[in-house]
Amino acid sequence: MPSSPAFICSRDDANFEMERLRNEGLINSNLRPMEYGEKIAIPVNEGELLLDFEIVKKDTPFSQLKKILSNPPKKWERLGDMVIFPESTNTSQWPMAEVANILDAEKLALQSTIDPGIERKSKLTLIYGSDGWVRHKESNVSYIFDATKSMFSSGNVTERGRMGRLDAEGETIVDAYAGVGYYTLQLLVNTNASHVHACEINPVAIDALEKGLMENKVTRRCTIHEGDNRKTMRGLKGIADRVVLGLIPSSMNTWGLAVNCLKSSGGIIHVHMNVHKNELTEWSNKTSDWFATVSGKKVTILHLEMVKKYSPNIHHVVLDLQFD
Repeated sequence: MPSSPAFICSRDDANFEMERLRNEGLINSNLRPMEYGEKIAIPVNEGELLLDFEIVKKDTPFSQLKKILSNPPKKWERLGDMVIFPESTNTSQWPMAEVANILDAEKLALQSTIDPGIERKSKLTLIYGSDGWVRHKESNVSYIFDATKSMFSSGNVTERGRMGRLDAEGETIVDAYAGVGYYTLQLLVNTNASHVHACEINPVAIDALEKGLMENKVTRRCTIHEGDNRKTMRGLKGIADRVVLGLIPSSMNTWGLAVNCLKSSGGIIHVHMNVHKNELTEWSNKTSDWFATVSGKKVTILHLEMVKKYSPNIHHVVLDLQFD
């Protein structure tokens, strides 16, 4: 049997992790996942642990692409009925309709770097299909957005799922960087939060968020605050049990505003940041101390979530802070 790097997870998390790895283009679809003690081993394209896996005895999408392309891509990600290839992929000679049919897709696109501007616009390029609108299902939530205009990172699937598993029933939440509803929809659909105040500056993302709210039947439990959140969050003083600061590389511009949004009794703030791997502990402690000083409250570190590697040695993390 062939050897492959392996990703190990619990049985309960196997379907979730398979979806995440597939969306990130990391799964080795030529090999079959298997039991590994009381856990599940999933064959992936990179990693340190090597295991022997059985070959999947079927005609895989990659093997089918090899029949029609001289240099077929080895990885791609899927958003709804759209398949997205790395930016460097040469697609100039592709028979687009055949590629789309093999991948069971209606649309094909090339990835690109996200616009660093305040609206975080997507630069994804559509190469096949009528438009960039997709309906993407994830963790019991339907997202509806134009992938060529709005950012949606497959690499954040674990954090979106984690937000949907929080104990936030009955809470009032401020989502400071709502986008198309990354965390807003998870909190409304899966945690049964009482109300989410979604702050967003990009009109295209707001249009997508409104569609997502309607699709998931949670419109009445969400208020959208359009505009620069450095202004809109000032009107949300003292209302929140929880604040989500979901912006990288840094959400520091709204740290003070997030504190002001919390109820006088306290609450929880989720701080997103890009941090060097050697500075995680130091950054966590300094950040906790800063919030304690500014809020005048006792601040406890509940959890540091490693979302994904953003670049060599830099990790996208989320620091969960409890204010009492």
